[in-house]
Amino acid sequence: MLEQILAITHTTAKYWQPFAVTSPGGIDFSGYLCRQESEKLGMLAITELAGQARLEFVYAMPKIHYPYLKDRDGRPQVTISVPQNIVDARFTKKLDGTAIIFYPLTDAKGEIIDVIPRTRLQPMLMQSRWGDWNKLLHEVLPDRTPVELAIRTQRVVLVFELWGYRNPHMITYETPLALTLHTAIRHKKPLSHRLLADLAQRHGFTLPESILVAKPDAAGLADAYRHLQAEMEARNQTAGEGKFLEEGAILILSTAETGVYYKCKPPTIEEIHWAQGAGIGRTNIDPTLFKMLENGYDFITGSVDDLKSELESDFEPSEIEFAADLIQRVYTDFVLEQQQRAWLRQLVDASGLDVHDLPTLMRHLSQHYPKRQMSWVYGTVKSLYGADGGNL
Repeated sequence: MLEQILAITHTTAKYWQPFAVTSPGGIDFSGYLCRQESEKLGMLAITELAGQARLEFVYAMPKIHYPYLKDRDGRPQVTISVPQNIVDARFTKKLDGTAIIFYPLTDAKGEIIDVIPRTRLQPMLMQSRWGDWNKLLHEVLPDRTPVELAIRTQRVVLVFELWGYRNPHMITYETPLALTLHTAIRHKKPLSHRLLADLAQRHGFTLPESILVAKPDAAGLADAYRHLQAEMEARNQTAGEGKFLEEGAILILSTAETGVYYKCKPPTIEEIHWAQGAGIGRTNIDPTLFKMLENGYDFITGSVDDLKSELESDFEPSEIEFAADLIQRVYTDFVLEQQQRAWLRQLVDASGLDVHDLPTLMRHLSQHYPKRQMSWVYGTVKSLYGADGGNL
């Protein structure tokens, strides 16, 4: 079956990770997950369902690229190709969180028998010692009926962003936790912004803010792209050292039916390192670590070599070797932070105390931490549980 998958997708075996899971509805299924950095990223090839062999491809969220081409001197230039059938061009706010993908599981007759949430590089949401994605999702989406109805009636895969300070990444948010729809996939392609907006309105989903609706003109869009980069960079500079307020924007070029996406990020957090003429920095390493965390990587049994392997998708081996000391330090700091958060979660859960009664909870936790750490404890409890600190 894998050889058939490779022939159909024009890929090699190294990109396919086997899986075998049981859906929320109790249905066993297995297959392979694609890790190629392309439009196939996260795609599932389901090869067995309820003990019956089959082959079905389920697309996820394609890799979004930068609209850059290098000039004759090797310098990156913003180059946006705009086909004549583009009817809408807009920049929307890029949210910094975890992609939660809902997809339909279908039987041999094409009937939808379950709707399953997942992250990009897992076939289902997985609980780990570092966090419970299902619990977070239930908090922000206690009733999944609208999502299931949209998928069953529209025959789409829906991609949401789970974001806020309860799910911390690089961007500093004041919102505790939110779920925002940003993509719908049908027949391998993202829907146009108009169709996505219609679907969101019909089922009560929130979409990312449209920052700029522009004329679908290549030169004008390139100018707007650079202008937005400068604006976002200036806003990030006001946040203070080590803090960021803007992760970027997404440029969506839509035909009447489908959309094409491009990333636009402020220079200091842009992932494509050659765009800045610089090597690997924390702003390249941190997002990679968060992606590993979201996709079930066990940092206890793992090693920094796995982080280096993940970075190879964007960097040359020589650059990774040059930044080896920095990569090790960032990896060690990240693992330590996750261990401390996991230990704090265990203490809070074992206490049986109401997380919203912060004075009582902080008094209890002060038995386990020195005074100098209580500020971190307080902030982390709020991050983990969304507790209200108004009574402190």
